[in-house]
Amino acid sequence: MNEKFQEHYGEEEIQILSIQSEAEDWEDNLIFISEEINFFGNILESGKSSMNVEINAENASYLKEQLDLLNKANENHLTTFFDYKNKLEGLKECDDVQCENFYLKDHLIFKNALRKHFKDFRELKVLIFKFLKVSFN
Repeated sequence: MNEKFQEHYGEEEIQILSIQSEAEDWEDNLIFISEEINFFGNILESGKSSMNVEINAENASYLKEQLDLLNKANENHLTTFFDYKNKLEGLKECDDVQCENFYLKDHLIFKNALRKHFKDFRELKVLIFKFLKVSFN
Protein backbone atom coordinates (compact mmCIF):
# COMPACT_ATOMS: atom_id res chain seq x y z
CA MET A 1 0.00 0.00 0.00
CA ASN A 2 1.46 3.34 -1.00
CA GLU A 3 -0.10 5.24 1.87
CA LYS A 4 -0.17 4.14 5.46
CA PHE A 5 -3.30 4.51 7.48
CA GLN A 6 -2.96 7.68 9.49
CA GLU A 7 -4.75 8.33 12.76
CA HIS A 8 -6.55 11.30 11.23
CA TYR A 9 -7.99 9.25 8.37
CA GLY A 10 -11.71 8.78 8.52
CA GLU A 11 -13.54 5.53 7.96
CA GLU A 12 -14.27 6.42 4.32
CA GLU A 13 -10.63 7.23 3.58
CA ILE A 14 -9.49 3.96 5.13
CA GLN A 15 -12.04 2.06 3.06
CA ILE A 16 -10.84 3.75 -0.15
CA LEU A 17 -7.20 2.95 0.68
CA SER A 18 -8.16 -0.63 1.46
CA ILE A 19 -10.01 -1.04 -1.85
CA GLN A 20 -7.08 0.44 -3.78
CA SER A 21 -4.59 -1.79 -1.98
CA GLU A 22 -6.67 -4.88 -2.64
CA ALA A 23 -6.96 -3.94 -6.32
CA GLU A 24 -3.17 -3.66 -6.57
CA ASP A 25 -2.85 -7.16 -5.10
CA TRP A 26 -5.35 -8.51 -7.61
CA GLU A 27 -3.40 -7.05 -10.50
CA ASP A 28 -0.16 -8.62 -9.23
CA ASN A 29 -1.86 -11.99 -8.71
CA LEU A 30 -3.54 -12.04 -12.12
CA ILE A 31 -0.30 -11.16 -13.90
CA PHE A 32 1.62 -13.78 -11.94
CA ILE A 33 -1.01 -16.42 -12.68
CA SER A 34 -0.40 -15.79 -16.40
CA GLU A 35 3.29 -16.49 -15.83
CA GLU A 36 2.55 -19.63 -13.83
CA ILE A 37 0.14 -20.95 -16.45
CA ASN A 38 2.81 -20.52 -19.13
CA PHE A 39 5.39 -22.21 -16.91
CA PHE A 40 3.20 -25.22 -16.13
CA GLY A 41 2.09 -25.47 -19.75
CA ASN A 42 5.70 -25.57 -20.88
CA ILE A 43 6.51 -28.27 -18.34
CA LEU A 44 3.58 -30.40 -19.47
CA GLU A 45 4.46 -29.91 -23.15
CA SER A 46 8.17 -30.57 -22.72
CA GLY A 47 7.50 -33.66 -20.64
CA LYS A 48 5.87 -35.32 -23.59
CA SER A 49 8.93 -35.15 -25.78
CA SER A 50 12.22 -34.01 -24.33
CA MET A 51 12.37 -35.04 -20.67
CA ASN A 52 13.70 -38.43 -19.68
CA VAL A 53 10.53 -39.07 -17.78
CA GLU A 54 7.65 -41.19 -18.79
CA ILE A 55 4.54 -39.04 -18.63
CA ASN A 56 1.04 -40.27 -19.14
CA ALA A 57 0.09 -38.33 -22.25
CA GLU A 58 -3.62 -38.49 -21.45
CA ASN A 59 -3.15 -36.92 -18.01
CA ALA A 60 -0.75 -34.30 -19.35
CA SER A 61 -3.17 -33.46 -22.15
CA TYR A 62 -6.07 -33.09 -19.70
CA LEU A 63 -4.03 -30.81 -17.43
CA LYS A 64 -2.87 -28.76 -20.42
CA GLU A 65 -6.50 -28.32 -21.54
CA GLN A 66 -7.44 -27.19 -18.03
CA LEU A 67 -4.54 -24.73 -18.06
CA ASP A 68 -5.70 -23.36 -21.40
CA LEU A 69 -9.23 -22.87 -20.07
CA LEU A 70 -7.93 -21.21 -16.93
CA ASN A 71 -5.63 -19.03 -19.03
CA LYS A 72 -8.62 -17.76 -21.02
CA ALA A 73 -10.48 -17.06 -17.77
CA ASN A 74 -7.41 -15.27 -16.41
CA GLU A 75 -7.15 -13.13 -19.55
CA ASN A 76 -10.84 -12.22 -19.19
CA HIS A 77 -10.31 -11.33 -15.53
CA LEU A 78 -7.30 -9.19 -16.47
CA THR A 79 -9.32 -7.33 -19.08
CA THR A 80 -12.17 -6.85 -16.61
CA PHE A 81 -9.67 -5.78 -13.96
CA PHE A 82 -8.19 -3.02 -16.13
CA ASP A 83 -11.70 -1.75 -16.86
CA TYR A 84 -12.45 -1.93 -13.14
CA LYS A 85 -9.18 -0.14 -12.29
CA ASN A 86 -10.04 2.73 -14.63
CA LYS A 87 -13.53 2.93 -13.17
CA LEU A 88 -12.07 2.89 -9.65
CA GLU A 89 -10.46 6.27 -10.29
CA GLY A 90 -13.96 7.74 -9.89
CA LEU A 91 -13.99 6.61 -6.26
CA LYS A 92 -11.55 9.41 -5.45
CA GLU A 93 -14.16 11.92 -6.63
CA CYS A 94 -16.96 10.62 -4.40
CA ASP A 95 -18.37 13.07 -1.94
CA ASP A 96 -21.19 11.03 -0.43
CA VAL A 97 -21.90 7.56 0.93
CA GLN A 98 -24.19 6.63 -1.97
CA CYS A 99 -21.37 7.18 -4.44
CA GLU A 100 -18.92 5.17 -2.32
CA ASN A 101 -21.45 2.35 -1.95
CA PHE A 102 -21.73 2.16 -5.75
CA TYR A 103 -17.99 1.46 -5.99
CA LEU A 104 -18.00 -0.82 -2.96
CA LYS A 105 -20.71 -2.99 -4.51
CA ASP A 106 -18.68 -3.38 -7.73
CA HIS A 107 -15.60 -4.11 -5.67
CA LEU A 108 -17.29 -6.87 -3.69
CA ILE A 109 -18.75 -8.49 -6.82
CA PHE A 110 -15.36 -8.50 -8.53
CA LYS A 111 -13.69 -9.70 -5.33
CA ASN A 112 -15.95 -12.75 -5.18
CA ALA A 113 -15.29 -13.58 -8.83
CA LEU A 114 -11.54 -13.33 -8.30
CA ARG A 115 -11.65 -15.42 -5.13
CA LYS A 116 -13.27 -18.22 -7.10
CA HIS A 117 -10.75 -17.82 -9.93
CA PHE A 118 -7.79 -17.91 -7.53
CA LYS A 119 -9.26 -20.96 -5.79
CA ASP A 120 -9.78 -22.75 -9.12
CA PHE A 121 -6.19 -22.06 -10.08
CA ARG A 122 -4.84 -23.31 -6.74
CA GLU A 123 -6.83 -26.52 -7.15
CA LEU A 124 -5.45 -27.04 -10.65
CA LYS A 125 -1.92 -26.42 -9.40
CA VAL A 126 -2.41 -29.08 -6.74
CA LEU A 127 -3.40 -31.54 -9.48
CA ILE A 128 -0.36 -30.57 -11.53
CA PHE A 129 1.93 -30.95 -8.52
CA LYS A 130 0.51 -34.41 -7.79
CA PHE A 131 0.86 -35.37 -11.45
CA LEU A 132 4.47 -34.17 -11.63
CA LYS A 133 5.37 -35.81 -8.32
CA VAL A 134 4.05 -39.14 -9.56
CA SER A 135 5.72 -38.69 -12.93
CA PHE A 136 9.14 -37.83 -11.51
CA ASN A 137 9.28 -40.74 -9.05
